[in-house]
Amino acid sequence: MPLDAQTVVALNYRRHLTRFMKMRSLLFGVCLALWAGASLPGAADAASPFHVLVYSKTLLYRHESITNGIAAIRQLGQEHGFTVDATEDSGAFTKANLAKYQAVVFLSVTGEVLDQSQKIAFQDYILNGGGLAAIHGAIFGPQACDEKWSWYGEMFCCTFTNHSSILPATVLIEDANNPSTKSLPSQWQWTDEWYNYTGTPRGCAHVLTRVDESTYSGGTVGKDHPISWCRQMGQGRMWYTAQGHKPEAFNDPLFRQHLLGGILLAAGQETGDFSPNTKPTGRMEWKRDEGSLALVQDGDVVWKFNFGKDQSKPSFHPVRIPDGPVVTGFRPKDHSWHRGLWFSWKYINGLNYWEEDPKTGLSEGRTEWQNADIEAHPDFSARIVMDLNYRPPGGQPVLTEHRVMEISAPDCIRTYRMDWAMTLTAATNVVLDRTPLPGEPNGQAWGGYAGLSARFSSDLREAQAISDKNQIECRWPLSRAGFGHGFFGRNRRQ
Repeated sequence: MPLDAQTVVALNYRRHLTRFMKMRSLLFGVCLALWAGASLPGAADAASPFHVLVYSKTLLYRHESITNGIAAIRQLGQEHGFTVDATEDSGAFTKANLAKYQAVVFLSVTGEVLDQSQKIAFQDYILNGGGLAAIHGAIFGPQACDEKWSWYGEMFCCTFTNHSSILPATVLIEDANNPSTKSLPSQWQWTDEWYNYTGTPRGCAHVLTRVDESTYSGGTVGKDHPISWCRQMGQGRMWYTAQGHKPEAFNDPLFRQHLLGGILLAAGQETGDFSPNTKPTGRMEWKRDEGSLALVQDGDVVWKFNFGKDQSKPSFHPVRIPDGPVVTGFRPKDHSWHRGLWFSWKYINGLNYWEEDPKTGLSEGRTEWQNADIEAHPDFSARIVMDLNYRPPGGQPVLTEHRVMEISAPDCIRTYRMDWAMTLTAATNVVLDRTPLPGEPNGQAWGGYAGLSARFSSDLREAQAISDKNQIECRWPLSRAGFGHGFFGRNRRQ
C-alpha cells in the first residue's frame, strides 16, 4: 500500500472479549433501521386478539417435545384468545411478515436457523417492540441455537455449555409476581435435563426462577443457577425457560401456566418486572506505574497496557475475561516478538518492523513513542493516546502515527471493548507491505499478516478462528465444557 508524502491513512480496529458469543457480539457491523409508522409489534390493546408465530426449525439436535409443544401453544391460544401460526420455514422472518405478530416463540430451535437478512429482520422486530419467548434448546450456545450470532447471545446473557441427565430437582421461585411464575408453588418439584451455562445471567437479566443444585447431580453453575429469566431489549421483550425437554412437560398444567405467562409477557399482553437483578461483582481497581496501566479485579489483572522504556513496542498483556481465563500469550519461544495484543506493520519501505532479533530484541526498523497520555476513569473505562515514529536505523522517521485506544468498562455480561484508531502520516514516499501470500515471490502459507495482532495463550485448548468479511471471531474451550469468545473487528482505511 503506497503512501505519498503527507498522505494520511486512518485505521480503525476493534477488540471485543467476552465469555459467550457472542462475546456479543457482538456487537459488530449491524445497522438497525427504525420502522416507520404509528403501530409497533407488541403494542396491541391487551383486550384485542393477538398473534403468535411458533418457530421450531432444527439443524442440530431435535427434541421430541417439539410436537407436543406446538399442540400445547395452539391450545393455549384457543383458550386465551390468541392465534398461533407454526412454521419451520425461515422465510417467515421478513420485516413485513414479522409485523403481523406480537410475539415469536423459539421452540427448541437448534443450529443456525436464520440467514443474515433474516437475523437483521428479527433483531429489528425485537428492538422495535416485538417479543421473543424462547424455550429449552433455543438458548444461545454450541449444540443449542446459533452460536455464531453474537447479538442473540447478548440477549441471553450467557452461553449454554452442557446439561445433566434427566433428573428430578427443586425449582425455586424468585419473582412470584411475574405472569410466568404467579401460578407456581414457591418450591416447584420438576423433572428435566438441567442446562448449565458459562455463568449466571443475573445482573444482566431479570431472574424469575432458579434450580437448587443441591437437589440433583450434574449442575455446574453453582448456587446461583437461574432456570428462567426475562429481559428488555430496546422496545421489545425476551423471556426464556430452560425447562421443556420431555414431551410430557407440555401436558403438565403448571408448566403450561409457566409457558402461557411467558408468551403473554413477551407479547406485551401482561406486564412484569424486567429490571436486572443486582449481581455481586468483584472489587475493581486501577494499578498504575511508570510504564504500565492495569485494571485489576479481586487481585487478578483484567487487562494491562505496557508502554515502558523496556518495551520494544507497546502492547496489551495480559488480557483476560473478567472472572475467566487469560486469553493472551507473551513472547512464546517460537515467535519471541509476539506480545499479547499489539500493532505493527510488517514491512515499511522493505524494512522489517515486526520480527525482532532474539539476541538484541530489536527489529530492523525502529518503533519509538513518547509517554502515553492515559485517562483511567472512575467507571473503569480508559482512554490512551500515543504518538509513535517509525524510522530506519540512523535515519529520520518515515512514518508517524497518532493512536487513540478506548477501552470500555466491563459490563454485566463480562464484556468489554477495545477500540483502536490510528492515523498514519508519511514523511516521504512510503510503501507499507505484508508477508507475501502463497503464489507471490517468497510467498508463505502464513502470509498476509500485518497490523493489529493477537497472540493467544498456550493454555487455551483448541483455539479456533472463524472469519468473514467484517470480523474474526476467536473461540476456545474453557473448563467445564464452556466456551470463550473474542471478536476481532474489521479495519477500515480512509
